Amino acid sequence: MKKLFLFLLKKYSKSEKDRLEIHEILNEQVRNEYTEQTGFGNVYNSNIEFIMGNDLIRNLIEENKTKELDIIEKGLIESTKEAIKFIKKEPRVHKNV
Repeated sequence: MKKLFLFLLKKYSKSEKDRLEIHEILNEQVRNEYTEQTGFGNVYNSNIEFIMGNDLIRNLIEENKTKELDIIEKGLIESTKEAIKFIKKEPRVHKNV
């Protein structure tokens, strides 16, 4: 079952629109898992899960590449600001699924 799910996930995550829909479902699951959290806490938890699941970041940590990790950290801060700008400009693609 898991192999089928991963196959379908790869097949249906080829566009930004598709990945945003998948992220909304994942975020809903974070809300369901951490029901004692606030919305702010769930954003925090979701971000931790994203970082922990990213191979590049994990490899940089394992190789103790602090300079590169600093670049990633600054990039995450800037990408958050950029995403906020996009959200202000564009309507929501999907309502909570």
